[in-house]
Amino acid sequence: MAKEVLVESSPLWERFQTEARKRRRNPTRLVTKYLRECLEIWEDETLDEEIRADVQKHSGARSLTDDEAVEVVRQYRREKKAKQEKPPEAPGHAAA
Repeated sequence: MAKEVLVESSPLWERFQTEARKRRRNPTRLVTKYLRECLEIWEDETLDEEIRADVQKHSGARSLTDDEAVEVVRQYRREKKAKQEKPPEAPGHAAA
């Protein structure tokens, strides 16, 4: 509750709402989208660091090129999206 009052009374939030509405955009949805993007970026950065460390550990001094790292992250996102889209299996029922 305190967070809502703090944000709603903020001049910055008021200005953001005004500008978003001028553009016929929902300010809450815009902020939510931005926060999701930030989290995804941070997850990608963490994943990239883990991948680089793993590659160096297993292949000596060679590290991934930027293009290779981007492709690994894209593959990870595709797999993650596929897992999210797949309906959960009922307990005791194996996939055929």
